[in-house]
Amino acid sequence: MKNYYEILGVDQNATPQQIKSAYKKLAKKWHPDLNRDNLSQAEEMMKAINVAYNILSDEVARSDYDKTIAKKVADEPKKSKPQQKSNQKSASTAKNINLSNLNNSFASFFGFDPKTQEITNEDKLNTFTKKPKKNPLDTTDFFERFMGFKK
Repeated sequence: MKNYYEILGVDQNATPQQIKSAYKKLAKKWHPDLNRDNLSQAEEMMKAINVAYNILSDEVARSDYDKTIAKKVADEPKKSKPQQKSNQKSASTAKNINLSNLNNSFASFFGFDPKTQEITNEDKLNTFTKKPKKNPLDTTDFFERFMGFKK
């Protein structure tokens, strides 16, 4: 959907005089009295042109409108179409994943098999800790660093 600046064909930094000039030009072009052969489209266009002009010609309303545009632009990357497509793609490929080897994958990545509680690779298991761990599920180091004191 076009925003009010696009409807009037002006830049967002347009001066009030430029907005008024664009409005007059479009009003002459789309006025229903001058477009009797295409009356329904002319009426729709004039409604859009009038709304756009009423907002953009009022200083306070234009400022509020510009803030809503800025918010939409800031939120847009979160809702972008390429990201949605990639999520759909990963969801479709997720159906083909074999979960029977999940424990093996976990063990090879973290160095610990949660099912058997067996250490499979001490180097990987102790990557993030200063002292070697016997139990990788032990979160004492994390807790001590977070709280700022030792047990």
